[in-house]
Amino acid sequence: MKRFALILITVCLTLVACTEGNSLGNSLQPGKDKLTTDTATFALASKSIITDSILQRNPRAILGEYTDPDFGTTKADFMAQLYCPPKFSFPEVTDNEIDSVFLYLFYDEWYGNKNALFETSVYLLDKSLSLDQPYYTNINVDEYCSRKEKLGSATFTPITAKNDWTEAAAYCVRIPLDTDFAQQMLLDYKADSTLFDGPRNFTEYFPGLYVTLSYGNGCMVYVTDAQLELCYNVKFKDKNEVLRDTVAANYFPMTKEVKQVNRYEHPDLSAYLADIESDSLNFIYAPAGLFTEVEFPLNAICQRLTEKNINYARLKVSATAFNDEAWALTPPQKLLLLKEQDIHTFFGEYNKADEINSFLAEYDDDEACYVFNVSDYVQKSIRHADGDLDSTQVFEPFNKMLILPVEEVVNSDKVSLYLLQDTRPSAMKLRSEMKLELVYSSKHQMAM
Repeated sequence: MKRFALILITVCLTLVACTEGNSLGNSLQPGKDKLTTDTATFALASKSIITDSILQRNPRAILGEYTDPDFGTTKADFMAQLYCPPKFSFPEVTDNEIDSVFLYLFYDEWYGNKNALFETSVYLLDKSLSLDQPYYTNINVDEYCSRKEKLGSATFTPITAKNDWTEAAAYCVRIPLDTDFAQQMLLDYKADSTLFDGPRNFTEYFPGLYVTLSYGNGCMVYVTDAQLELCYNVKFKDKNEVLRDTVAANYFPMTKEVKQVNRYEHPDLSAYLADIESDSLNFIYAPAGLFTEVEFPLNAICQRLTEKNINYARLKVSATAFNDEAWALTPPQKLLLLKEQDIHTFFGEYNKADEINSFLAEYDDDEACYVFNVSDYVQKSIRHADGDLDSTQVFEPFNKMLILPVEEVVNSDKVSLYLLQDTRPSAMKLRSEMKLELVYSSKHQMAM
């Protein structure tokens, strides 16, 4: 009988333990401080915004022309200064004549039809870009290049332009240029070598090059490196003191120490947008085409959730209406949700997402969406409305944000360094019905 009683007591204790385990958090709290959670959902207003330009910070140069069935044509070309190292010199034993000149455009990747036929042309800039000034991608090329002096051109298709000259990249467009301007460079160097003493002196003397397309459509190549090559003969004496000739060259590369500015044009975007505009859709289109603006109902959020703790707040942005055509643009890999007032300063200062004024999200292939965690932003907005921020928490409420494609720059250890606006061609259609979903908690006083 005693054994049966012991078994019964053990079973009862086990049942009590399992029941308490389902509300362990509540069981450990005093009754008057019981923690409860609840959810709330708020609708956000959104709209598409045509973007005429972005700040040029990306070291990659885009060259090409591409027509998307939904968004129309994107044209990309660029102006580039060339780097000259300090104390540069031509060999004293040159024969004083430039034999040949080439511009090399190196790339590993492209977007679109790899067999598209292009002709690229190179012009001499009339006016130098400033090393100290930021430039936007709607730059007026006519202010810097009259196109009166065409230096050369070359035809190519992206897949066939194999690189047989260096190991800089898998593909290379080699453009033969007129030698007259290079011959003048050699003569000017001999007259005053300080013109070639470092990048600042050299860019004042030699403004740079404008690289554009003469014709072609269907592809855009991502130029990672460019070099101007000046070839000439050098005389030397061999071991028998016999005078001989050999070929030598000097190279002026496109580097981060000098300016390279891409220009993007979307000449028919407005017409295409009028055909596809819908109350149920918003758009993202890169490079420098369309952003989506979202407006948070901040007053309603703060009024409803006053003195509440935000456990989690998310904005889910869903892609829809995919285009399955062969060369249709694909969704960008990363999107940034950014305080609208910060659009110019954020990228100019090489920032990362801080989860208060800016939020990063990656594309989820399975769910076809991006999810932004905006918990800290919502919490600080509520605390500000309640007058509950201490003096160290500087925060000014804002309710309008932009959604735009970005590229994350990482170091060799894959640690994030900063964000740039993405210049790779990409596009997506978003559901305009966006909702902010929250989980919040509060403490209720309960009678003893």
